[in-house]
Amino acid sequence: MTTATSAFRPRDAALLFVLALVWGNSFLLIKIAVSVVPPLWVVTSRMVIGALLLFALAVGLRERAPRDLASMVNLAAIGIFGAALPWLGQAWAQQFLDSGLVAVLNACTPIATLILAVLWRQERLYVNRVLGLVLAVLGTLIVVGVEVRSGRSSVALVVALLSTWGYALAAVMTRARVSGRVSNVWAAALQLAWGAVVLGPIAWSLEGPPPTALPLSVAGALLTLGVFGTGIAFQIYFTLLQRVGATNTSMVTYLVPVVGLTSGALVRGERFGINVFVGAVAMIGGVWLAQKGPGNTPAL
Repeated sequence: MTTATSAFRPRDAALLFVLALVWGNSFLLIKIAVSVVPPLWVVTSRMVIGALLLFALAVGLRERAPRDLASMVNLAAIGIFGAALPWLGQAWAQQFLDSGLVAVLNACTPIATLILAVLWRQERLYVNRVLGLVLAVLGTLIVVGVEVRSGRSSVALVVALLSTWGYALAAVMTRARVSGRVSNVWAAALQLAWGAVVLGPIAWSLEGPPPTALPLSVAGALLTLGVFGTGIAFQIYFTLLQRVGATNTSMVTYLVPVVGLTSGALVRGERFGINVFVGAVAMIGGVWLAQKGPGNTPAL
């Protein structure tokens, strides 16, 4: 079993960077997909593709599959409440919000994760961690402030923000009940499969069968989202959770807005101004401060 630590080693930092690139561009892919495909089918599709990829990887690596009921129940709960529903919320919100804005709102995940991790007694609040999180939140507010005041859908904003609590729940549940007990590959594959099993019938009953005659750009976006933004990303995510813990892993969401805003601007022409650069500096500074060793001064 790998013991989670509070500090990043070079390999962990590299994995975090790759995960930020993959997930940051996922918002652009979702935006492209929901222009044609209903959100329910966008999420179901990415979960099916990701699960199939991870099942094949697990078999190829000859990883041991979990057989106990407790593990299956935990993975089902994480797959439904920590992946399927948050993804659905953000996909629905992107019908009304720019991809870069949703990527920025996603940066609230570490706040929710830290709160839940403290309540779950997985983490303690130290002064440098609190200051780092505050600084990163300030950066997020600087980035998103202009967009929020421009008259975006308040319901979509609330849904996108609430989705981050699902990610937080998944992070702390994974650390508490899955990491070190179930193979990373099987854990990721099974939670995606459970999410697809629940969402698939709902999508079929509400939206009809999955659309097949898709533009090449939309089909490519769904495939890329499933393979890279879901299958490969989940394997990296589970590895980081086991190595550095829930709160540290959730720090990826401070880098995701920078990637999401950049890809949205380059591909879709989504605008952003100086507030983005100032906010990005604050967010990255907050990540650095929060990643430092806890020191000797607990805040709680």
